[in-house]
Amino acid sequence: MGLLTNIHDFLSRKECPYTQFAKYVLCGGISVVVDAGIFYLLAWLAFPCLQAGDPATKLLELLGFSVRQASPETIVRNYWIIKAFCFFASNITVYILNVLYVFEAGRHRRHHEVLLFFSISLFIFLGGTWLGALLIKQAGWQTTYAYLFVLVLGVVTNYALRKFLVFKR
Repeated sequence: MGLLTNIHDFLSRKECPYTQFAKYVLCGGISVVVDAGIFYLLAWLAFPCLQAGDPATKLLELLGFSVRQASPETIVRNYWIIKAFCFFASNITVYILNVLYVFEAGRHRRHHEVLLFFSISLFIFLGGTWLGALLIKQAGWQTTYAYLFVLVLGVVTNYALRKFLVFKR
């Protein structure tokens, strides 16, 4: 019980910028697991979005599963649909974790904070999903590579905007 208390106490401290960023990455990692889990389950089972050469397709086939193929237009459409589901699930997760362990709330009233948090997230989501779809369709990137590129870009951008616009510094 003492170890859990120590971990909770460490995670609850919000004043040091270095530990704050480390906790942001950790909480973001949890959100990424939620996002990726939903993304790949839906891309595989509900809205076909994986191409033949995609690393996720290769892994699934190596494990004995089959992957439905789709046209490039269907893949791009399904990519947007899946990312919409991921947006809500991962942002609810990361908002709760950010408030509990990373940033100090109180710069704005709670409803303004939530609205601003999700507005910034929506802006990054739309731009990132557009960029991901562009990389898949125009540049010929595999879905997984486009997903990961946009993910890294979103982590850095979201941290900066949330830190300086949404929460207390």
